[in-house]
Amino acid sequence: MCEVMPVSKAGPFRPQTQQVVDALNTAFPGLYAGVCKASDLPADDQGTEEDEDLEEDGLLSDFVFLSDGWAVRVDYDPEDPDLCLGLSAGSTEAPAEGLEVDLDDGEEIPEDVLKDVVAFLEEQRQTPIQH
Repeated sequence: MCEVMPVSKAGPFRPQTQQVVDALNTAFPGLYAGVCKASDLPADDQGTEEDEDLEEDGLLSDFVFLSDGWAVRVDYDPEDPDLCLGLSAGSTEAPAEGLEVDLDDGEEIPEDVLKDVVAFLEEQRQTPIQH
């Protein structure tokens, strides 16, 4: 996670982002680093592929960061910002396979989806990251 990234620990956050924050706080006490909206991310001169994907998708996204380099991206429908379209989890430190979950009804993130995201992060955090 970049030190100049504008993260907030306090909120208020969208309800689905708050669900992710609560799940990560419960699963990883003391590692919650904050939330950053995609629109607040600093512009990258190199224009990474992920940045371009976000722009092309036209998604509103919140990033929930852990202090050890892992994060969950919560994607929202730009036409109806109350609807969560999906979650992505992975490392911010190195390119690696992440977890992506599409949601059909995005008013609330199902508990089993949150458990899957937490389980993925627990498993991946135990695996050394290849740089």
